Amino acid sequence: MLLSFHSYKGGTGKTTFVGNLGVLLAKRGGKVCIVDTDVNGPGIHSLFNIKYDMTLIDFLQGRCRAEDIIYEYDGDGLELYIVPTRACEEDISSLFDTPAEAREKMSELINALQRDLLIEHLIFDCSPGINRSSLLTMNLADKATIICTIDVQDIRGTYILSNMADKLGTKANLLFNRTPRDKQKEIEEVIKDFSNKLGTYLLGSMTFDDYVARAWSRKLVMEEDPECDYCLQLKTIAEKFV
Repeated sequence: MLLSFHSYKGGTGKTTFVGNLGVLLAKRGGKVCIVDTDVNGPGIHSLFNIKYDMTLIDFLQGRCRAEDIIYEYDGDGLELYIVPTRACEEDISSLFDTPAEAREKMSELINALQRDLLIEHLIFDCSPGINRSSLLTMNLADKATIICTIDVQDIRGTYILSNMADKLGTKANLLFNRTPRDKQKEIEEVIKDFSNKLGTYLLGSMTFDDYVARAWSRKLVMEEDPECDYCLQLKTIAEKFV
C-alpha cells in the first residue's frame, strides 16, 4: 500500500507521525519503507539517524540507481528502510522537462522497492504546502492523508489542499494533530463540522503530547515507549487506514 502524508503548513507534526507510524507497521511484521519527498526541508534522515551518501535527488537526476538510495534502519529486528533526500531549492517536478517524466521516475523507484525488497507499506513524507512535488506524490498514492492543526490559517489551507486532491482524483483523509487536551470536546465538534463540509473522511485527532515535544525529533517514541499516550493514539488512527 502506498500512503502519502501532506500538510498545508509546517509544524503539524507530520514527520514525527510518519516516522512513528513506520516503526509501528514494522513492529507488526510488515516490510516498510519511508520515502522523504520533502526536498525543501527534509527531516526523516535525522529522525532515524541515517548517514547517507546518495539520496532521492541523486536518483531523480540519474546519478545513481534506486538501490543506492535505500538505507536499512538499524532497528531491533525491524524490516524498515529509509529513502532520504537532501535539501534542494527546486521541487521534484522542476527536475524534469515534463510532469510525466517526473511521475515515470518516481514510479521507477516505487517498482524497485516493491520488486526487490517486497515492500508492503510504502510511506511518503511530503513537502508542506500546495506544490507540484506534493501533488505528484499524492497522485501516486493509494491513500493520501492531510495532517492539520486547529490553526485558522492551517484549516483554510487544508480546505484548498483537499480540493486539489479531489481534482487529482485522490480522496484525501483528514487527521488533526497537536490539539489541546483541555478543550477536546469543543475541538471534536469543530473538526467534525469541518470534515463534513469538506466531504472528507476524518481519521480523528491526536492531542498535543509533551513527551513527544520533549523528544525534539531526536528519537522515535514508538521504539522507546510503545505504550505511551501518543503511541496509543497513533495505533488507533493507524487501524483506520492500514
